[in-house]
Amino acid sequence: MAASSFDPFPRLPTELRLQIWITACVSYPSDDRGVHYIDVEPISTGSMLSSSPTLTARLADGDKNSACLRNGGLWTACKESRDFMIQHSRVDALDCARISICGNGEGWSSPVNPTRDIFCVKSKAWKTPDDHGQEWEILLPYFSPNGSYPTDVKNVALEFDESRNKDLPKSYYDLMSETSARGFLSRLLYNRFLNDSDTPQIWVIVKNGQWVLEPGLACTPNPYRDHDKDYIPAWPYFSCRHCHRTHDFDGVFKNVKNFLHTLDDLGEACKEDHPDYKEREDYDEWYGSWEEAFDIATDVQFLAHRDMLIDLCTGPEPEEEEEEEEEEEEEEEEEEEEEEEEEEEEEEEEEEEEEEEEEEEEDIDMGI
Repeated sequence: MAASSFDPFPRLPTELRLQIWITACVSYPSDDRGVHYIDVEPISTGSMLSSSPTLTARLADGDKNSACLRNGGLWTACKESRDFMIQHSRVDALDCARISICGNGEGWSSPVNPTRDIFCVKSKAWKTPDDHGQEWEILLPYFSPNGSYPTDVKNVALEFDESRNKDLPKSYYDLMSETSARGFLSRLLYNRFLNDSDTPQIWVIVKNGQWVLEPGLACTPNPYRDHDKDYIPAWPYFSCRHCHRTHDFDGVFKNVKNFLHTLDDLGEACKEDHPDYKEREDYDEWYGSWEEAFDIATDVQFLAHRDMLIDLCTGPEPEEEEEEEEEEEEEEEEEEEEEEEEEEEEEEEEEEEEEEEEEEEEDIDMGI
């Protein structure tokens, strides 16, 4: 049976121990983009939420899939390994923001990149600040030679599952009142709308939906990676270059599309909440009345699991071509029939008009 520990390790020469740490360490490329699964809490004072519209982030309880856990064993093994990781993270030139992690009875923190990484919220309580008067921020501690200070994350994500579409409320305000992932998302979008903000960038992670590369891309974009899986920025639907059809494949991205379209429709009722809202009256090309639209579908971006990537179709199959030809012929026949009917109706109308004119002339001749 293999030993679970190596007791003589501390007695090894320092150079050998350092080499072991180096070998065990997962290297981060300079353009690494991680995915971390977090929980968030509004900053509070006692039992009252603070006036500051901020939330603090920490690793989600029980998470084992975040990118920041790739070297978790080295951060927690001992002081020597932790010191090595601190130096290693500086050498890799990562922004020295840190995310709090609880595990094995003690807390620790791991470096993350607040501007480049994606932070996927998997909360238990789904709490947010009550005040929408200011732009919300999700904060992490940032460490520098001049001290530590909070910094906000630039990319926030939520995972999509089929339950997002079930029993959706009829009102956007009712949706915002939900203690759920979709309620959290609706409040975050509403806050960005009221404050004319484009941060944080919001992503939807679709882990189980088929997708294809956007037509025209020569190669796969650089991935975002959690502990061991790659996620690629993707478009949820596209017009195929070969058969000119819109593909939803297994239907998962179609459900995503329907969910976001529903949010758009419900959100129309909220546009008057904007402080600068003004009903459009007389439109002027240069100085038209200002009107703010509440449209979120064009702003949300998507991540798809690399393993769910499928090839573009090579064009319609022979049977599909025959079906398409038959459909086209039927459409042409229907159009011809409609044109014939319209011509007949026009002829009948002309005949009726001619008859009426003849009757009028006869009446005139008879002196009526």
